Amino acid sequence: MITWTSRGFIAALALAFLSACEGMPAGTGALAAKPKPQALARATLGKGAVTLVPPPGYCLDRSSIGDGFALMARCDALGAPLGTAGGAPVGFITVSLMRDQGKGTLPRAVQTARALGLTGISQETEQAGILTYRAEGPPPAPSIASSHWRATGRVGNYLISVAVYGPANSRTITGEGRGIARMVIERTRAAS
Repeated sequence: MITWTSRGFIAALALAFLSACEGMPAGTGALAAKPKPQALARATLGKGAVTLVPPPGYCLDRSSIGDGFALMARCDALGAPLGTAGGAPVGFITVSLMRDQGKGTLPRAVQTARALGLTGISQETEQAGILTYRAEGPPPAPSIASSHWRATGRVGNYLISVAVYGPANSRTITGEGRGIARMVIERTRAAS
């Protein structure tokens, strides 16, 4: 199963992204010493086998990209010109990638929830080889809602896991978040 090994990194980036999206000054305290993240429209993961493509209005944070992990936020929060986010909701997306063990079925929401310590699994749906569901879990930052959307699917020989987070009462934690999670997998499949 996919686990978070960089929770502190994600929390720091989430706070900076959400502050930037809300027009508040970012870069105070521990964040002041870090360079401003840079927006990318796509990146390759899985030793070049997977081309990760964000949904419209979101970009990849160059500093977060590893061979099996990436973080996305609204493009304007990542330093892209104002207006590049369009109407994208405030929030951020994490993507994890791992080699598929060839078992044929996607991990069920309850399996992922158990591995990640999540609860409150609801609205589980599988369509076109993409499993989506809502989950509850410890938020990666204080300003983020505990409820979030997750999606799992296959891209080539890899399993991809997407989580969409946002502040309480944001559009990212409504049904729109489900669509965002699906779109990451669909666009990545199309590009890979």
